[in-house]
Amino acid sequence: MSFPTFFSLSRRAALIAVAAVGAFACGHADAVVVRYSTNLGDIDVRLFGTATPLSVANFLNYVNDGDYSDSIIHRSVSGFVIQGGGYRWLPDGNLEPVPADAAVQNEFGISNLRGTLAYAKLGGDPNSATNGWFFSLNDNSGNLDNQNGGFTVFGRVLGDGMDVVDLIASQQVVNAGSPFDTLPVLDSFTPPNIFRSDLVFVNSVSVLDVPDGDYNFDGVVDAADYTVWRNSNGSTTEVEADGNGDGIVNTLDLQLWEVAYGAAAASLTAGGSAAPEPMAATLALVAGATSIACRTRR
Repeated sequence: MSFPTFFSLSRRAALIAVAAVGAFACGHADAVVVRYSTNLGDIDVRLFGTATPLSVANFLNYVNDGDYSDSIIHRSVSGFVIQGGGYRWLPDGNLEPVPADAAVQNEFGISNLRGTLAYAKLGGDPNSATNGWFFSLNDNSGNLDNQNGGFTVFGRVLGDGMDVVDLIASQQVVNAGSPFDTLPVLDSFTPPNIFRSDLVFVNSVSVLDVPDGDYNFDGVVDAADYTVWRNSNGSTTEVEADGNGDGIVNTLDLQLWEVAYGAAAASLTAGGSAAPEPMAATLALVAGATSIACRTRR
């Protein structure tokens, strides 16, 4: 759809936002962004909460419990995947399995392409995914989309995060016995002993404070976010602007931006908020009225 230059938005834009706010103000955008903090760099991932709600909820349970803290990338297959989520380091220098919650129902629907985050699972059991996940290094759709019910993709790497994924994948691999027979290790590794300093660690996985509609992740919903949406509209691979987490950037994400325009991250507003621009003030009034309507319907 065509869209006027942002700074020429006027009463028409406000009316569009009024129409959209009823659809979204009573809910929220199901597209959480998480950050993998590793010892080789950070990887930000957009989760597809609308396309794969059970899978995302399962993943966030592990994240919120801190289960992935001090976990390792225990499998690296060149040109295929890097895998983690299954094992973590203990203070005594041993590894233990990450405690597994109940298996989650398979929600395959998005192809396993380069940059996607998907669940590992047991062979011959489509509904066996628990804590393990992997990043695809290449287009794995011909393989992973067509076996074991298809492997559920529930997120995609953002920005330059694949540089970190590729850096992890470029590390040397050693056979430390199953399930560590393709274990990536750093240059510090000297056989035969493997120390903490030799491994690729996920120090933590955390949910970022990103307002709905903030597509450039600067903490404020403004004109720059519209530009991100416009430049990626229709994309399934550049999903910074996939605000509703359905796996594609489309007009629904534009509507989220319209509704949220002027919002700021909690970390910014905690110390005070800037005066809203005129359109933001209009949206704030509309959102407030809709919020009241939502409460009265409960």
